[in-house]
Amino acid sequence: MGKQDSYIDPHQEGRTPGDREPVRSEDSHNGREVEAARGMPRRLRGLLIAAPCWALLIVAAVLSPSDAGTGTHRQLGLPGCSMLMQTGWPCPTCGMTTSVSAMVHGRAVLAWNAHPFGVFLFIAAVLAGGAGSVEAVSGKDVFGVLRPRWWWALALIAALAAGWGAKILTGLINGTLPMR
Repeated sequence: MGKQDSYIDPHQEGRTPGDREPVRSEDSHNGREVEAARGMPRRLRGLLIAAPCWALLIVAAVLSPSDAGTGTHRQLGLPGCSMLMQTGWPCPTCGMTTSVSAMVHGRAVLAWNAHPFGVFLFIAAVLAGGAGSVEAVSGKDVFGVLRPRWWWALALIAALAAGWGAKILTGLINGTLPMR
């Protein structure tokens, strides 16, 4: 017989398959992949991703989106946007709560007009919530293909800024900005 394959049993130490993040490396003896347990347990990672996504969507579903495009967050007892009240110009996140709530309620046009980035936030929350739920329940490495990079943060900030810019440009064109 040849050399034994190097394999770490996922059942050892009371773990079940899918509970740990696999680390793949090549076995120098036979070129086969070897799985080792390391990192955050997958089921926990899935839960930590899914829970806030579903919480966001549940709160958005409970709220009634404001037809004005802003102010939906006031239903949560929060104050109005001080930048909007003082300057007449929306802050970078003005309309975000309205946008996500409108998407949950199937009002895509209102959502886009309230804040374009909110539409993408809604889609991301649905996808991440679903993928996190699958990972939490099954232990499958759903997020394993994603390797977060530093530029992801820059892309999110740029997308938020683009949504804010689109909101301001639309307001200037249709005469709703600056608010008086």
